[in-house]
Amino acid sequence: MIKKILHIVVWLLILSWFSVIMGFVSDKGDKILCNRIQIEISDSLDVKFITSMDVRKMISESDIDIQGYPISQINTRRLENIIENNPYIKNAECYTTVNGELFIDLEQRNPVARLMPGGKQGYYIDEEGEFLPLSLSYSPMVLLVTGYVTLPESIRMTGITSPDSLPGEYRYFSNVLEFARYVDNHKFWQEQIVQLYRNRSGEFEIIPRVGAHQILLGRLDNYENKLRNLKLLYEQGLQKYGWNSYNQINLKYTNQVICTKR
Repeated sequence: MIKKILHIVVWLLILSWFSVIMGFVSDKGDKILCNRIQIEISDSLDVKFITSMDVRKMISESDIDIQGYPISQINTRRLENIIENNPYIKNAECYTTVNGELFIDLEQRNPVARLMPGGKQGYYIDEEGEFLPLSLSYSPMVLLVTGYVTLPESIRMTGITSPDSLPGEYRYFSNVLEFARYVDNHKFWQEQIVQLYRNRSGEFEIIPRVGAHQILLGRLDNYENKLRNLKLLYEQGLQKYGWNSYNQINLKYTNQVICTKR
């Protein structure tokens, strides 16, 4: 019985000590002012939509008191929400330290294609299917998708979460996104393919960076195999006969590459 009472007393003393310490830390935290904002943009070498100055401007235009105010009173979750409202920012993590520093870690969205319906300025789409407006300060070198690729405002607002999220007449666009991701993930095709054009009948053509030939892709189904055949032609045929030997390269038919000479 005595042992049990001693055990309870010890725990009560520990809890009391912990409460005193927490009160001391809290009191001390109320006196520590935010003296530094440290911004880290993880992918700034590859994507340059957002700079540290842009983030500081977002902070200054918000109604959150930060620099010069108690570090313990900064609502980091609310600050994250404000920053993530920027269409170019995928994720924001904000946290403070006992030294009075506020850290902001950012991840930008990675565009894989620029859509230019009917030759208009258009917009970007990122690897997750989110649509991004054009930027006045940065133009990423990504695949251009042109021609008959107009999408309704409702799709641009919600993004593409899956093929099933698209109405039937726009279902093809999930394949466009897959194709853009594939090109973005393969350095060889990044260097070879400049543009993907969708014609009035819904078939696609590739505009190459090198050579004046037209590449007919047809539908985007089985595009990986079609590109594999095209790569073999590049490596075994065009390097031997010249990049301007052919007027047209047709990849539309299964396991066939039909070339038309000039």
